[in-house]
Amino acid sequence: MDKENFVLCITEGEKLDPRILNKFKTEFISKNMKIFPICLNIYNLYKKFTDYEDFGSEFLDTFALIKEISLQQKSSADPELQILQRNQISEIFLFFDYDGHDTVASKYPDCINDMLNLFNDETGNGKLYINYPMIESYKHPIHEECVIVDISPDEHYKTYVSRICNKKFEQIIKLTKNDWFSIFSSHLKSINYLILDNFSFPVEYKSTINFNQKEIYKMQLEKYINPAHKLLVLSSFPLFLIEYLGNGLFNEWKNFEERNIK
Repeated sequence: MDKENFVLCITEGEKLDPRILNKFKTEFISKNMKIFPICLNIYNLYKKFTDYEDFGSEFLDTFALIKEISLQQKSSADPELQILQRNQISEIFLFFDYDGHDTVASKYPDCINDMLNLFNDETGNGKLYINYPMIESYKHPIHEECVIVDISPDEHYKTYVSRICNKKFEQIIKLTKNDWFSIFSSHLKSINYLILDNFSFPVEYKSTINFNQKEIYKMQLEKYINPAHKLLVLSSFPLFLIEYLGNGLFNEWKNFEERNIK
């Protein structure tokens, strides 16, 4: 393998997550991106991390540990990941679900906070993005206002959102850049509401600076999780795209939004 740089994406799931990210490679991101599912939810991954005595210290080698944990999972033991060296990787991103309904979640109340603190720099340990409540939130219909759901619904969220969504949005391979803009605009509006109490597309790029994963989690806790055991439905992908591609993408997206309002 040559020494070119790769963008490394570690995903929770082995099907939908890589399908979406691979589509982003076509529509948005020109860099060489490698995607590897680890096939563990964030709570079980956290448990494995905390089993190591260096967890929480500056000596923890998260890249080596991710490779080791991946190797332990039959479904994620990809030999291509194992031969990658840290100096071949320019950035690391991790995409996981909040999954608050999972029975393991209550055993690790500090999990999300600790993992966001650990994975807060894409050029270092990596940067973590969280879907609320699950990756399927990307296709949840959101129109005139944000959507709030129970953390532990009577009907499994994945089943529920598949029943109510626009079936076009499940055909990942057919979605264009403008389709993604259309899908994700409501999620940017929801983030704006969560942080600034205003369900609208952000006015300017610099206003998205505070739209980071730690602030989103903090506001989810304060507004929904702790008082009501609920969540504001939110996909992690639109903020990832904005943060990664910056002002140019934001302006293109805003122009698309303004054209479609008129």
